[in-house]
Amino acid sequence: MSFPKISRKITEKQEIVKIKFLVEEYELILNKEKCVGCGTCARVCPKDAISRGPIGASRISVNTEQIIPEIYDPEKCVYCGTCVYMCPFSALVLRKDGKEIPVDEILLVSKKAMPKIEFKAKKIKSIDGIERVVKQYTLGKIKIIDEECAGGCSTCANVCPSGAIIIPERSTKGWEIIPNVVVDDEKCVYCGTCDNACPTGAIKLEITEIGYSGEYNEIYWLPLLDRIKSLRWSK
Repeated sequence: MSFPKISRKITEKQEIVKIKFLVEEYELILNKEKCVGCGTCARVCPKDAISRGPIGASRISVNTEQIIPEIYDPEKCVYCGTCVYMCPFSALVLRKDGKEIPVDEILLVSKKAMPKIEFKAKKIKSIDGIERVVKQYTLGKIKIIDEECAGGCSTCANVCPSGAIIIPERSTKGWEIIPNVVVDDEKCVYCGTCDNACPTGAIKLEITEIGYSGEYNEIYWLPLLDRIKSLRWSK
């Protein structure tokens, strides 16, 4: 019998990747019911083991299930817990020998490779009535490029977990200019789900501030900050 043994299991509600050594095992678990498809885990993964769900410009309407990420390459995952620590929706869990590792006990956190994340816990609701709590540690601004917008696909509104995006009704008056998309800044939590999901790149979220404090390892943390801000997959 050879070690390590690597496995991957996908169900309707979760995805589990596991690595089993001779004397211990680790599991990374993605809760699909908590995940909104913001893509944070895929951006921060230092080994590029996680990818977003398949989005294509040909899709008429995209929902959250279609942008939930996949741990597509279990052999690349090193179970470092970076994705668990940075997930704004607590959709990821890291286990050792069947027991969940608290976020502050993840090795990269306890050894101060990553600083303390300063966040506000906010209760939000999507347009389909699903309530969630988000750990908002980013601020930013959203730019809508109307000429690149598909005009009616409603992807951004469908996937927004906070109901911050509105698709206005078309005007019956030929001279009246109505934007394709309107964003409610009061509701937006700058999670990046809309930017991640838009099939044409018409929505661009610029993250301007990331809340953190305390000690960290510059070699690890500073490149991770750049990855958090890298929202467009076409870049």
